[in-house]
Amino acid sequence: MAVVMAVFRPDPAQLEAQVASLARQSLRPTLLLCVIADLESGPLVEQVAAGHGLPCELVVPEQGLDAPRAFAAGLAAVVPLIAPGSLIALADQDDIWHPTRIARGAALLADPAVSLVHSNARVVDAEGKVLHPSLFALERRRKAPGLRGLLYRNTVTGMTMLFRRELAQISLPFPGQAGVHFYHDLWLGLLAEATGRVARIDEALVDYRQHGGNAVGAVDRAGGWRLPRMSRKALHHWFRRKATSYALARYLARCVQARMSEAVIGTLLQPGASDTEPLRPYLRRRGLGLPHLADALRLLLVGHPDLARIAASHFTITAGRLAWSLREALGPGLLAALARFDTRLFSLSPGLAPPALDSAGNVVQQELALAPEPPASQRIRPAVEYIDARKRPSWTPRLDAAEPALVLLVPTLNPSEAFAGIATAIDIGIGLAARGHRVRMIATDLPMANPAASREFVDNRAGAAQAGAAARISLHCGITGDHAGPDGPGISHHPGDVFLATAWWTAHVAQRLIRAQPMHHSRFLYLIQDFEPNFYPWGTVYADAAASYAMDYTPIFNTTLLRDHFAALGLCSPQALAFRPSIEVSRYSAGARAPRSGPRRLALYGRPEVERNMFPMAVEALERFLQAEGLGRKEIELVSVGLQHEPVEFSTGARLTSRGKLPWEAYPAFLLGVDLGLSLMYSPHPSHPPIEMAASGVRVVTNSFGGKDLGRLSPAILSAAPTPEALAEALARAWSAGPVPQPMREIDLSVLGLSMDALLERLSAELRPLLATEASAA
Repeated sequence: MAVVMAVFRPDPAQLEAQVASLARQSLRPTLLLCVIADLESGPLVEQVAAGHGLPCELVVPEQGLDAPRAFAAGLAAVVPLIAPGSLIALADQDDIWHPTRIARGAALLADPAVSLVHSNARVVDAEGKVLHPSLFALERRRKAPGLRGLLYRNTVTGMTMLFRRELAQISLPFPGQAGVHFYHDLWLGLLAEATGRVARIDEALVDYRQHGGNAVGAVDRAGGWRLPRMSRKALHHWFRRKATSYALARYLARCVQARMSEAVIGTLLQPGASDTEPLRPYLRRRGLGLPHLADALRLLLVGHPDLARIAASHFTITAGRLAWSLREALGPGLLAALARFDTRLFSLSPGLAPPALDSAGNVVQQELALAPEPPASQRIRPAVEYIDARKRPSWTPRLDAAEPALVLLVPTLNPSEAFAGIATAIDIGIGLAARGHRVRMIATDLPMANPAASREFVDNRAGAAQAGAAARISLHCGITGDHAGPDGPGISHHPGDVFLATAWWTAHVAQRLIRAQPMHHSRFLYLIQDFEPNFYPWGTVYADAAASYAMDYTPIFNTTLLRDHFAALGLCSPQALAFRPSIEVSRYSAGARAPRSGPRRLALYGRPEVERNMFPMAVEALERFLQAEGLGRKEIELVSVGLQHEPVEFSTGARLTSRGKLPWEAYPAFLLGVDLGLSLMYSPHPSHPPIEMAASGVRVVTNSFGGKDLGRLSPAILSAAPTPEALAEALARAWSAGPVPQPMREIDLSVLGLSMDALLERLSAELRPLLATEASAA
């Protein structure tokens, strides 16, 4: 019998109490496997386990892990160490198990129809004082929610679980997720419901400790039915929040169904041994969601209005999804498409459009001195719809904050959307918070779909190395605000706040806030990570983006290459702050490249939807290269990573297949199996893939842009002119070159700017007098 525990910066006394309670079990564990999620607590765990005579194995991952990934790593490590049929329990580091916790569950698991057992718990504070005698009662948990009911709300708590090794095998690997949107206990509970029965023990067998560091914590579910405000804007945001919940349920339902199929193929399950029928409303591609409506009515009748509201929202999203699809297929989109087709027809002959007619055959518009009134059926578009709303703050500043802060304006704080440049901006905010500054992060474009997931995303990025940073960071939704007032949603500010813009439209927001409020600082910080006007055709948006560079700001450039481009345009000083890309070169250069059999592999950074990545030119260059070298499928394997797209067939028979976006943790191992790379970026900013590929021992072809030449970083990078001919010729040179020696993989990025730590120290020193309360009050 094994216990898997995730350990992250534990309180030594609480860890001691928990391990002691494991040792006192009437059915004593034979193995304690601890995943050291903070990378540092291994010696403490070994000492405590040895003191209680518990055999202990440590799993120390390569990087810090959140709770779901830590338990996934623990299950993957424990399965090979125990025999089939063995029992596994999950443990938090700070709870206390009652002596019969394992034995009571083992007795129920003697029934082969039972897949998983969980129990009630007492809720206690940090000192062990009982706050509530029953977690089930506090959270108003349903006794037998069933498979679909778990997707409305999870009722199985991981630290009370007991299950067999076979369930752990089926659960691995856990479905991927950006950030933390679901926990390990929900995934295991869903699989247990699908493969058998989940047994519940109503007696409290664990003391569930509540303190400031809980990953989840107990939630009082005593609230009733609350209707959202029904203004159009509020309804939109309500729909988006509920769509987030529905999306997660639909995702997990599809993952459960897929896992059952895989388990049968892999002989972990017998055919017919699982039942996923309750998931059908989530699995159907077409459907009105009536089972969710029936669930809502039933839950309301049995006294669960909060769950009824969730079920009703899933019905609303399901029905709305179908209605939206039908509208797109049969509504104005169809009429507009037919009108465009007619326009093309008349352009062929006679070259002019005929008079416009209504459905009755009457002329809609004639040539008159004054334009006629539009027909009642024609929508009149307000002028405000032509104005980019992103340039205006959508919240009302309330100057009632107790102290000034750095206000980080980012488009989104949702984990699944906060990557690349947004993640870099968030990391800068975290680094400044770690240096003692208060930081307010405001999502300007998209509401926080799951505030708890956003909070955990930021906390996890802070990690153990920046302890204390999280306490100085507050997260705010610029769309919904913190509280409503007569002028709309409001967010607390201080007159001494310093704004940090992270995209051209957030620079407009910062300037408007500074001019509209009695702020002490007229200048804002501007994190510039590309020459953004070039993202758009010449026109209004291009002009708006370019206008942001004429504002009163202090620039922070992502790489000296970008700064030098701005300096050449006369937009900044050549000495402006610039920092190097946050690429952990050793993560790629330390990997050993194993010999590969079969065709050589070329990886393309393929993102057809992103113009600056020049996907069409990459395809043309590949076509020229393959023809010149006579390479077909037997000689070369072409793989595209980045964004999913359809396969591309070349004239030599070679085919480019897309893998889409690879998981971050799987990316280094993938690159170690790549021989050639092609990664284009028509921009003064260097993209990360060419550097990551070269550090992995890949000869990679990229393009130059003005003064940008990444070939200066490593001979493994071939920088060619952005033409199909030059890129194809560079690919031929890379094809004929030998393996990349290790010295070429050790890439020095210091020429691209300050390290992140050095940048943060410089920024912190400059912010300290600006954010001092005394200076701000002057």
